[in-house]
Amino acid sequence: MILSMTGYGTGSAREGDTTVSVEIKTVNHRFLDLHVRLPRECQFLESDIQQAVRARIGRGRVDVGVTVQNSAAGGFRIRAEVVRRYLDAVDRLRAEFRLEGALDMRSLLTLPGVLETDDGGGAEPGPLTDLAGRSLAEALDHVLEMRRREGEALRGDMLRNLGSIEGATERIGRLSRDDAAGHLKTLEERIARLLPQGGIDPQRLAQEAALIADRVDIGEEVARLHSHIVQYRQLVEAEEKPGKKLDFLLQEMQREANTILSKSGNLEVTGLGIAIKTDVEKLREQVQNVE
Repeated sequence: MILSMTGYGTGSAREGDTTVSVEIKTVNHRFLDLHVRLPRECQFLESDIQQAVRARIGRGRVDVGVTVQNSAAGGFRIRAEVVRRYLDAVDRLRAEFRLEGALDMRSLLTLPGVLETDDGGGAEPGPLTDLAGRSLAEALDHVLEMRRREGEALRGDMLRNLGSIEGATERIGRLSRDDAAGHLKTLEERIARLLPQGGIDPQRLAQEAALIADRVDIGEEVARLHSHIVQYRQLVEAEEKPGKKLDFLLQEMQREANTILSKSGNLEVTGLGIAIKTDVEKLREQVQNVE
């Protein structure tokens, strides 16, 4: 089972008038890049939240947002003593400077200090810690479930591409074995035609031809490709967080495909090598989103 790095989840918990909600978004990133947004009254929870997230998510950009709502908040009261001071000040200005006009209600209510909002008194640290912990655990459960579903879809796509690489590698191996004997004989004939009759020892001729044939032999590259394919499939099937290992194996596959292309003069092998490189690139794009 593999995990995608794309995920989303929410969680909430309520006690009395206080509700704490947590939202988590995750996307792909080379390492764990964790960002936590907290309201002022929850700043003391940042370290605990980071520790809880790191315990369950190992890679990707992770954005955690926490909100606190208090259903008792939202009221207000008019501060009568402040209103009286404003009105007294208006009366003094009117008398001293002989001003006319009255202070209307709308203007009065917008003056600083006239209205006082009620925040409900806020929640105590103890209940906030419990509510945030429950909300975070729920959000993480949802995120990981989505990452598993996305990972399962990725797994299917990757195995299909891997199957294409495996089929091309097997075909290259068969072509390489079929060509080996004929290729050696052709080299011997060409060298013999270029040299005067009896101008070189037959044993030496065979040795030189064998050396040239060895330089264009792709048997080792095919064997290593098979080995990488087996390891890749094992990681996808058995390991939960194989992203970095898979990326390394794909680099090795690309290297073997390049070597095959540089050595082989067979047109069919060349086409198969290019197909392998194309499928490897598809896999590398998919692996970028694997934890």
